[in-house]
Amino acid sequence: MHIPTSHTLTTPRCRLRSITEEDIPHVFRASQFPGFTDGMLWEPPAREEELREYHELNLRAWEDGSAYCFTIEAQDPILFIGRIIIRKQKEESTWDLGFWTHPEQQGKGYMTEACQAVLHFGFEALHADTILACHALWNRASEAVLKKNGMVFLRHIPKGFKKKGEWVEENLLGLNREQWNSHPQGG
Repeated sequence: MHIPTSHTLTTPRCRLRSITEEDIPHVFRASQFPGFTDGMLWEPPAREEELREYHELNLRAWEDGSAYCFTIEAQDPILFIGRIIIRKQKEESTWDLGFWTHPEQQGKGYMTEACQAVLHFGFEALHADTILACHALWNRASEAVLKKNGMVFLRHIPKGFKKKGEWVEENLLGLNREQWNSHPQGG
């Protein structure tokens, strides 16, 4: 199944579209807020040019069907909100979700909408049986977004990933097709 990069998702307030080079300055600006990448695997880049390689990797992943990275924009007015990605995992019909919101747009409910749209995309277009997501233990905002979308706690991961030489604890949450179909916003 091939999903063209022209494929978009919409929510009541947002449009989710494939990433473009025009997004790079927005990503760079978000990454420069102190602490912004503390719960992420990547470090803030020193220059915008450092983001071009990741941009190309994300576009190649879209083309080969292994991951779909969307830029989230508010529709009225058009405004950069953040990014959300769904990635194929080794387990059959299992995908992983990751996201971030620009610090200036946090706390407004945009990511809850975007997450719902991408979960729908994952279960309906990608035929996922299970979608997983991890969040840093201290990141209660991400945890809330996932739980509002029906994801349930699966397990604690004491050594989730290393950041600045220290392990970051994570919680793994998940949602299967049956849970999605029975969730008020699912199906």
